[in-house]
Amino acid sequence: MGESLGIKKRGDMGYFYGPVPSRRLGFSLGVDLMSEKTCSFSCIYCQLGFSKKRTTRRFECVNLNSFKHEFKEILKHKKHIDYVTISGSGEPTLHKNLDKIISAIKTISHNKYQVCVITNSSLLYRRQVRQELKQADLIIPSLDSAVPATFRKINRPCKSIQFEKVLTGLTALRKEFKGKIWLEVMLLKGINDSLREAQAMQKAVNLIKPDRIHLNLPVRPPAKKVLSPSKKNIERFRKVVGDTASVPFNRGKNIELKRFDPNLAEQILSYIARRPATVKDLASVFGCGVKKIENFLLLLLHNCRIREIIRGKKKHYILNDKRKR
Repeated sequence: MGESLGIKKRGDMGYFYGPVPSRRLGFSLGVDLMSEKTCSFSCIYCQLGFSKKRTTRRFECVNLNSFKHEFKEILKHKKHIDYVTISGSGEPTLHKNLDKIISAIKTISHNKYQVCVITNSSLLYRRQVRQELKQADLIIPSLDSAVPATFRKINRPCKSIQFEKVLTGLTALRKEFKGKIWLEVMLLKGINDSLREAQAMQKAVNLIKPDRIHLNLPVRPPAKKVLSPSKKNIERFRKVVGDTASVPFNRGKNIELKRFDPNLAEQILSYIARRPATVKDLASVFGCGVKKIENFLLLLLHNCRIREIIRGKKKHYILNDKRKR
């Protein structure tokens, strides 16, 4: 049977996507452990829509032999990679034995690449989860509000997940984890951008002690209509929370795009499989002219690989069927 963490049907999509230019991570090779969206939250701003089923039960679904083989094949192409980032279509800490996955990445690449894990923080209160994350170089956990009622309103967690558990997990992570922690906060107009929210977050930050705080804005089509706060409220929030808080800028235009994979059509498909995007979004990410992106999109539309949706009066592109590529 070979070495395996379980059985998973992936269709034509593998476990990896990219590398794609990232605002924070340079060239990021994404790792998607889930075959469909699986999460402990159902956030109102999620670009993948509401969770059909929320769970806190951990499971195994990656064939480790296939995972290793795919990673080795990617490395043969000598792509430029700054981070290998475990995130994708679901909450990665729901997957058991994350330490084996991180170890495989580091062993195969001879520790050449830093490993980042992006998590919603919901399971960090569990010691086993924190133990499995120890080999990572960077963890980007989220905390969208330090006010329990607002936390529930934004993140819509499983009943067993309370704000206090999340804060406990983040505090314990900082005490145990030797790598970098960049805390994410999604700011939403009229929901968590008030002075009260900022002051509560500042108290939580004093306990968590992250190396950086990233104030994100809902720039992609969300599950529910939400808006970005005013510049005044964003700046007030940033000042209250502390000097380590910032709104990440888009690094895509500053990256040496000659290193990027020339197979643009597949790169576009891989990108919008995880996040809806406009023509301008894709042009910025891939460093191409709008016209060139439009030509690729027309081809993909003609072949029924993608479809158009209108969100916030803007045309976005998504896959017709995310798992049938």
